Amino acid sequence: VAATAIEVNELIVDSQWPSLGFAIILTLITLAVVFKDIQYSFWTTAPVIATVSLQWLVMWQMNVTLSLVTVMIGSILVGVGVDFSIHISNRIKELGGGINAIKSAAIGTGMSLFEAAVVTSLGMVTAYQIPIPEIRPFVTVILILLWVAAASALILLPAIFVTLEKMGIGSQGGSSMMARKLGLIMN
Repeated sequence: VAATAIEVNELIVDSQWPSLGFAIILTLITLAVVFKDIQYSFWTTAPVIATVSLQWLVMWQMNVTLSLVTVMIGSILVGVGVDFSIHISNRIKELGGGINAIKSAAIGTGMSLFEAAVVTSLGMVTAYQIPIPEIRPFVTVILILLWVAAASALILLPAIFVTLEKMGIGSQGGSSMMARKLGLIMN
């Protein structure tokens, strides 16, 4: 039984990487179709990738090991975190881009992000009532990273877009617009 349990745990941990990679790639493709811009989908997904990268730091600090339950954290974060980023990115796109659109999106959408994070957190807190001890660290890590995802969408994403604007590249217009601004193609 012990050898089987070890083999199953190794398979679970090994399957986390392809699952997480697939979730991020599928998110990028979906956003590229929705926004009609692969570059914009990358910028929108960047805070999610940053949040998922922090998963292992949080798990290490909390002494949480990968298990059948915790192996799903990364993929769940992609799904939850991208929602926050989409709110900001979509609002910036609706407003036409530029510094003023970024400011307006961050200010106007910030309260909605906070409300969404609170409601999602309250829903997750109810999982503490499940009488399975392995679920507690899972819920705690998800709650911490949920707030990191909301904060990164509200702080990191506008910072990325402002940096692009100040560099003269802009956040919209696709790869051809970026290449044109950088002087790589003419017209």
